[in-house]
Amino acid sequence: MITPHPPGSDAPDAGNGHNAVSMEKGPRRTMRADAERNRRRLLDAATEMFCERGLDVGVAEIAEHAGVGRGTLFRNFPSKEDLISAILVQRLTESISRGRVALESQDPAEALFDLIEQSVGSSQTDRALFDALADAWLANKEIHAAHTELLEVLDALVRRAQEAGGVRGDVGAVDVLMMIKGICESAAAFQHVNPDVALRQIDLVRAAISGDGARRPLRGRPPTIEDLEQSVVLPTAEPLRSATA
Repeated sequence: MITPHPPGSDAPDAGNGHNAVSMEKGPRRTMRADAERNRRRLLDAATEMFCERGLDVGVAEIAEHAGVGRGTLFRNFPSKEDLISAILVQRLTESISRGRVALESQDPAEALFDLIEQSVGSSQTDRALFDALADAWLANKEIHAAHTELLEVLDALVRRAQEAGGVRGDVGAVDVLMMIKGICESAAAFQHVNPDVALRQIDLVRAAISGDGARRPLRGRPPTIEDLEQSVVLPTAEPLRSATA
């Protein structure tokens, strides 16, 4: 037989049960927030270090720079490849978001060229990550899906620009992507001898695919043969050894 509790006693009620659930949710919510914060710190630290020093940076250094232990790093990213993949997906997602904003522009052609310039600028900042986005990484399902979505958004923007008469009708999204990659390669090679080369190549792309491009002056100076020679890093010849050495 259950003895009824008198008024004012500590008998459990619906309100106390709700409080118990709230007390359980509070710590869990805090733990989730802490985990997400640690993940974000790792991504930010890794991105910064990869951009500054390349992809050879060790995971121990990344964890230290993020202010977390190696165990936390490996709980979030079981391998270094997983960490790089997450950063690449993040960067592609950011590009997709910029592309979707560009799709809403009243001047789709200008929005397209702005997007090209932003993409080139990002690749110069994230050079090591740009280099990582090669065929081997595109085999990763998440990266491949994000890359495909980016191409779809770019294709939609090119089509809008063509419908508005701002871009010639025989240009496709892959054409634009290849041009962006070409500009990035040129910028990387010439950056130390001609910092404006990327801007000039962007202007040349505009002149090539837009109707009024030829009437716009090109930024920067034409690269010279001397610039080209300085941009090529030749291997250092090793001294010849004598036969008797």
